[in-house]
Amino acid sequence: MKLEREALGHYLDTKFNKKVSEAASAEFEIIGDDIEEMSVELNADTEQVKNILGQTKTRDNGYAPSMEADPFYADPDKKLYPKLRDIAMNRLKGDPCKTLMLEVLVEDTEAENHKAWLREVIVKPQSYGGDTAGFNIPFSVSEDGESVEGYVSAESMMTGNPTFTVGALPILTKGKVPVTTAGNTAGSGK
Repeated sequence: MKLEREALGHYLDTKFNKKVSEAASAEFEIIGDDIEEMSVELNADTEQVKNILGQTKTRDNGYAPSMEADPFYADPDKKLYPKLRDIAMNRLKGDPCKTLMLEVLVEDTEAENHKAWLREVIVKPQSYGGDTAGFNIPFSVSEDGESVEGYVSAESMMTGNPTFTVGALPILTKGKVPVTTAGNTAGSGK
């Protein structure tokens, strides 16, 4: 069974904490209310060179991930709106544009916990205005620092403000037999 697009959620910290170590005080809000398509572009940085022996070598310089959120219609009820408005209208740069992004992947809707990644990012509005559909502030999100893997509980996701925990998904147990989050008996590979 393939995952639907809504299995991957992107959240921004509306308090604009800047470091993954500040995740406990984050207030996350999901992005995507009016967006029909949104992807993280990995922007792989590779370079191929051919040496004098006729061999092709590839240098892997990593990634420069970014994401475009368009449209983002201004809604005073959204916690993210005043920050985006402030960045755009006051032409802010640097630290005031930095926050945390939480990405949550729900692979099993029955699971108690879901894989998640917390990333330090910079948020930059690309324009403001729009057409008769509404006042739009499309923005880009670019990674800018540390990234850690962890998980969020399904229960915290229901609040609209997921709580991130660093580390591997907890091992669940059925009776006294350890079971991984994929439902396999630990160590059995089955």
